[in-house]
Amino acid sequence: MTVAERALAALDETALVTLTQELVRLRSINPPGDEAAVAAYIAERLQRAGLFAEVVPHPEAGRASVVGGLRGRGNRPALLLSGHLDTVPAGESWQRPPLAAEVDDGKLWGLGSSDMKAGVAAMLVALEAIQRSGATLQGDLLFAGTAGEEVDSMGAKQLVAQQKLGRVGFVIIGEPTANQVYTAEKGVLWLELRTHGRTAHGSMPHLGVNAILHMLTLLQALRALEVPYQRHPLLGDFTLNVATIHGGVKTNVVPDACAATVDLRTVIGQDHQQILDQVRQLIDRLCAEDATFQAEVRVLTERVPLDIPVDDPHVQAFIRVRDAVTGQPTVPRAATYATDGSVYVPAYRIPMVICGPGLPEKAHQPDEYVEIAKIVEAARIYTLAALELLA
Repeated sequence: MTVAERALAALDETALVTLTQELVRLRSINPPGDEAAVAAYIAERLQRAGLFAEVVPHPEAGRASVVGGLRGRGNRPALLLSGHLDTVPAGESWQRPPLAAEVDDGKLWGLGSSDMKAGVAAMLVALEAIQRSGATLQGDLLFAGTAGEEVDSMGAKQLVAQQKLGRVGFVIIGEPTANQVYTAEKGVLWLELRTHGRTAHGSMPHLGVNAILHMLTLLQALRALEVPYQRHPLLGDFTLNVATIHGGVKTNVVPDACAATVDLRTVIGQDHQQILDQVRQLIDRLCAEDATFQAEVRVLTERVPLDIPVDDPHVQAFIRVRDAVTGQPTVPRAATYATDGSVYVPAYRIPMVICGPGLPEKAHQPDEYVEIAKIVEAARIYTLAALELLA
């Protein structure tokens, strides 16, 4: 048997499903995160398999990332398999228990199953299979399970800042793509807007300044703002979404404060600082038009857009493996969401692909699920890709 055949034979599909269930059942909802239990579980599993592992704690209580993998000869840069450990809150309208990880109709149901604990499980089982195959790798095969990706990629940022990953040459992100290959992702710019007014009795609104009405004025002007961009062939258009709004203290009181958050998704060629400057200039104009208008803006988080050349040798090697496993030709696609790639790619100046078993349309949805066949397929892709790139 070849090394690849031995590795595929070592893939335990039953263990893969069980591992995905166990990860889903470990609560890691962000906020607050609580990824430490998942990180510790993964580290212990890797160590039992004869792989190295390190839990990387974060300053916030209950939060941690994990790094582990298989050491190579050091003749090539490392290949990084990366997945995040946190999930979004479950929300309402679930018909199944979000953390039960039920298996039914060829699917595994549960919060974070698609986004992206199935991807994490597939990466871990691929690592274990390669370890059991006895393969000699020319570079390190690393796994990073990160905290906080759903908010600001704080885990990936800390791994880079603390130099926990060494010399990385290529990264595979296991976010949900239904095992399609994504080579680009939109940027993220989250802004918080605040308007200020003056309280008064609700029966005498003329004596106060209504911060909520001023926020409506600001949001309408923001939506009408012409933010320059060029439509990207994969990423599409720049988008703006007013996401949250809070204001007022009581029905019979004129509100003196209002806050809103806005989610901007950017494409290649846009400069986040220029967009922020535009918003500040808009606020200045509104202040000049109305002496009672007061507002401010601050950045909550930002991530750069990415567009990896499809003809990059690493990307092409991955595509060859993926196409052979799936029997379907790759059509390069792009993620409208952001990933930890927005941290790794600029930090290490490396290419990446996004490819994971989850269904992108089920991410952040009630009754989230992942198809079990896709998890098995992803594990095979990761196993053979790692051998192709490092053996």
